[in-house]
Amino acid sequence: MLTPTCSRCGKVIPSEDINVANDVAYCRACNLSHQLSALTQATELEAGIDLSHPPAGAWHHSDGTGVVIGATHRSLGTATGLLAFSLFWNGIVSVFVLVAIAGTLRNLGVRVPDWFPAPVMNGSPMSVGLTIFLWIFLTPFILIGLAMIGAFLSCLAGRTDVRISNAEGVVFTGIGTLGYRRRFDASAVKDVRIDDKQWRDSDGGRQRKTYIVIETREGKLVKLGSMLTEERRKYVAGAVRKVLW
Repeated sequence: MLTPTCSRCGKVIPSEDINVANDVAYCRACNLSHQLSALTQATELEAGIDLSHPPAGAWHHSDGTGVVIGATHRSLGTATGLLAFSLFWNGIVSVFVLVAIAGTLRNLGVRVPDWFPAPVMNGSPMSVGLTIFLWIFLTPFILIGLAMIGAFLSCLAGRTDVRISNAEGVVFTGIGTLGYRRRFDASAVKDVRIDDKQWRDSDGGRQRKTYIVIETREGKLVKLGSMLTEERRKYVAGAVRKVLW
């Protein structure tokens, strides 16, 4: 087992202050008890990280305003699978979308192109009410299809990075300049770790999601990196820990 260090003062916690059975490590200098497994994971993350030699698809550099640590989401295998499923899903949904569009145009008195599917239900033209119902029914299927397209693009050109500048931290997830940003107080970070969440879906299948968690002393949790490979995720988590501490 790697020797754990206190996340507050950085001092090594001696073996006599470690209780493996109860998962407790006690720092006498801070008079503070820690979860041993969390400290051990943190030590493992930092021990295997060389900031100057990131793995393929990851980076660590300074742009003049702060330090940027990140990695690409690129995964050709995952992208190929998503592309195949997206084409299948959206191909089926598009037929019903065209029917809904045809019904909408006909109810608006607009001529429908000959190549459109006929907006007919049970031998009668679609009424306004039935057209509205069809759009409502199709909405979740359309959103799922768009989400799959977004995930496919992310697997080709997406990225996650953490920018640390003085006391401000910014997490970006997206493609190019398009994406979402979350801010946190870099001077108040309590822990950076990798969490592995597992659950069972409605069909009884086991699902798993692994991500990086940046936790501040106020209890704010910033989760990131779920789309990164395991190697890139470990590098980003370990590099952020090293930069912050």
